[in-house]
Amino acid sequence: TEGALIVAGLLVGIGTRYGAGCTSGHGVCGLSRLSIRSLIATVTFMLAGIVTVFVVRHVFGVTP
Repeated sequence: TEGALIVAGLLVGIGTRYGAGCTSGHGVCGLSRLSIRSLIATVTFMLAGIVTVFVVRHVFGVTP
C-alpha cells in the first residue's frame, strides 16, 4: 500500500543518514577502499535483510 511505501522510504532515509552513506556506497566504494566502517555497515545491512526475510516467512507465514 501507499502507506507502507512511505514508511519504507522514510526508514531508508533514516538508515542512510545514521549509516553515513547508502548500501551501495558502502558495499561498492567503501569495500573497494578496504574501509572497516563500510565492511561493518555492509555486514549489518546483509544481516538485517536475512533476519527480515526469516521473520516474514517463518514468523508471519508470508510466502511469495
